[in-house]
Amino acid sequence: MIFDPKPKEKRVDLYDFEEEIDRIVKELHDSLTRMIVIKGLRRTGKSSILRVSLNEAKLNYILVDMREFEDVSPKVFGYGLSKALNDIVKGRKRVLLEKIKAVSFIGMKIELKTDREMDPSFRYKSIFRKINHWAEKKNTYFILAIDEAQELAKIGFDRYLAFLYDNLDRIKIVLTGSQVGVMDNILDNPDKPLFGRARIDIETKYLSKKQSISFLQTGFRELKIKIDPTIIERAAETLDGVIGWLTLFGWLVAKKEKAEEALQKTIELGIKTAYKEFERFLDTRGTGRKRYLEVMKILSEEPKRWSEIKTLLEIRLKRIIPNNQITKYLKELRKYGFITKKENKYKIPDPILRKAITRKT
Repeated sequence: MIFDPKPKEKRVDLYDFEEEIDRIVKELHDSLTRMIVIKGLRRTGKSSILRVSLNEAKLNYILVDMREFEDVSPKVFGYGLSKALNDIVKGRKRVLLEKIKAVSFIGMKIELKTDREMDPSFRYKSIFRKINHWAEKKNTYFILAIDEAQELAKIGFDRYLAFLYDNLDRIKIVLTGSQVGVMDNILDNPDKPLFGRARIDIETKYLSKKQSISFLQTGFRELKIKIDPTIIERAAETLDGVIGWLTLFGWLVAKKEKAEEALQKTIELGIKTAYKEFERFLDTRGTGRKRYLEVMKILSEEPKRWSEIKTLLEIRLKRIIPNNQITKYLKELRKYGFITKKENKYKIPDPILRKAITRKT
């Protein structure tokens, strides 16, 4: 179902991502491709594209959702990864273990010997080597897929990914990330372990108004629900191309909510979700919290140039703010995917986050 709010597993449930999926499946079978990165702002379909592509590639894989590992230690993460890999190589088709989803479509049984001297939390290193050897013999590939991979650097796992890339050529790496600037820092910073590795980039974007209307029409047609075209157009305008919010609206209507009420509920639920995400960011800003919040309040009104933001921020805070500090605030907000820059203007692209900033502050 197109309006299913969970990440999709089948192509038939996705809307208009044919090109991205076909490209990813092709690259997963290409011997020259070692790493694929799917980037885009929150709620633009990255997780669904990843899952559908993995399923269609018909290769063994393990999928790690890093959103389940907030504030986790490298040791706890290592235990979870090792246990999930252990289940795969024992031939279990589908397991949910320690917050890691592991799937195996092809029988892959590998003999594992217990190394008593090895720390169990790092046993995944030994298992990956054995998986790589198995894949070489079978002339196939194994996929390590990591959703919201910007969290990797916090536990130092990006260093091990660089080792996999350089040494285990039958293991392919697929990463997704919604904090685009953080992902760029992990991949393109000369001081980071993954710097310099060739990769395929896939980028997701917001839908146009025309695409949003088509998405809603397609979903309602699938469910045989008749809905007033003016409400569809209003929803497309209000939710401004964010496929996650459009999906939530469609799902609420599918659950027998009246269309007008469903749109309002989508906005209310979205405001809570979006502001909670932004608050997590603010909680890491220390004494700069108020300034970041004021910048977002300024941008919630309309897109603005750097000079306009500086002027308004100084008026609101009643003090002079150094230029480099203004640049830092904008850079960090872009890095974490809360704002974008286009034609020298900064904006909050998510319409629900704009509403959240206005209402909650």
